[in-house]
Amino acid sequence: MKTVKLIYLSLIAAFLLSACAKHDFFDEQVITGEIGPQANWEVESSTVSAGSNMPFTVQYYSAVADIDHSEVWYNIVETLDKSVTCPWVKTFTYSISSVKSEEKRISQKIQEYPHSLAVWSDSLHAYTFKADFPVSATLSSFAWVKPDIFDYEKMETYFGEGYMENFKDSLRTLMKHADYKEMMLGLGLLSDFKQYTDSTYDANSDSYINHFPKDASGNTPVPADIKNLYDDITFDRLIESSTGYNVEFKRSYSMKAILRVYDKRSVYGATESKDIDIN
Repeated sequence: MKTVKLIYLSLIAAFLLSACAKHDFFDEQVITGEIGPQANWEVESSTVSAGSNMPFTVQYYSAVADIDHSEVWYNIVETLDKSVTCPWVKTFTYSISSVKSEEKRISQKIQEYPHSLAVWSDSLHAYTFKADFPVSATLSSFAWVKPDIFDYEKMETYFGEGYMENFKDSLRTLMKHADYKEMMLGLGLLSDFKQYTDSTYDANSDSYINHFPKDASGNTPVPADIKNLYDDITFDRLIESSTGYNVEFKRSYSMKAILRVYDKRSVYGATESKDIDIN
């Protein structure tokens, strides 16, 4: 009986030792590291003009080591906003638009600011100063919106090779009799559309539905004359309106900026990031 108890107690001890060895929560979960300066900042605005400087105010302190300097860092994100609309359709609205944002430059140091004991504030119990950081003039926004004169070279540059052909082909697959009529008459390609129009009574709507003349199989295909006229329409005429060409291309930039405060050990603390639009 004693032998059994000893074996049982030995098994419990072995289990506890094993559990302690494998599940030391303090050792597994506590992450140690050097503490950097504490910092907070405010920028003057959420927008800044390209080629200008963005003013800011910063407060910082360190309870661990002497402070050495501060740095402003930011990345650059490019956003392209594109839209093309054909006004010569009646049964639907044909507009293709897209917005694409891409980081064009990863965050990097923009400017450095030396530390000075003279900027200590007794009331804030922190160092504080006002300064600014530069924004490149090359980051200005650009827009090509409803131009009065259409430029094929710009269209291909901003929207890509093959875009105009794809737009025209996609539009063709969606157009119905009423759309062709609207386009051909609106662009002055035909003086009337009667010879390309037939109609069928629809009991559900108690009205006649216009369509292209039926063929021998009872289908209503687009007549060859209309197909040829459509093929000859240049892209600029497809998007032309009384107020200009219905194309929009906008390129803009933005940044996510932070300020780092370094101590003499080269350990830094960072502020919250600021999202800033560039115009």
